[in-house]
Amino acid sequence: MESNSNKHPFFSGLVFWGSEFLPKDMVPTWGNVRGWAFKNDLILEPELQLITSERIEELRKHFVYEDRLSIIIHLYKDSSGKLEYLEYPYLPIKTLIKKAIEVEIVYWQMIPMQMIPTTWNINSSIKNFGEVRFGFWYPDISSEEFQSRSNAKLVVEKFEDLFYQLSGNYIKKKLSNGILDIEVDGDVKAKFFKTGRLYDVKFTLI
Repeated sequence: MESNSNKHPFFSGLVFWGSEFLPKDMVPTWGNVRGWAFKNDLILEPELQLITSERIEELRKHFVYEDRLSIIIHLYKDSSGKLEYLEYPYLPIKTLIKKAIEVEIVYWQMIPMQMIPTTWNINSSIKNFGEVRFGFWYPDISSEEFQSRSNAKLVVEKFEDLFYQLSGNYIKKKLSNGILDIEVDGDVKAKFFKTGRLYDVKFTLI
């Protein structure tokens, strides 16, 4: 994937959350999905909903192709059942570990194990959730919310534990599909690292 101002690739690919809302016969390229979203009146504020060339140029100041930055297309239905379309930069856990930086968590969602493919042993200590998805702010990029996810055992366990430990001052929801959702608006900082061969995370509460 390329920006208009540089022929060298910058984004490493596309990530989809909510791909079940796309037409089954669509070839899922960035252009095809955007065109479908415009045609179906899902894009009303392009500057806010889309990864624009201006946003790409800002990201270029902080990342290179080897950082494996992707574009995530997030399709979901709001509380009224209306389909929503958003694009975000997606940064994998591997890159956060490599850069050894602490990020501010905006929200996270606990995805039930039965909703995603898993190869974990049935005797795993994680009984309910197979994946955590989260949004975060990256240091020195205050205008951009990033997305990431993990199905690493320790990472999922610790996000799940923190969900239940945080006070009722934070907005917690259980969605109809069993997903647990919490908004913390930067009050939780996270630093990802490796414990032996396992991915791990340390939280700091502000």
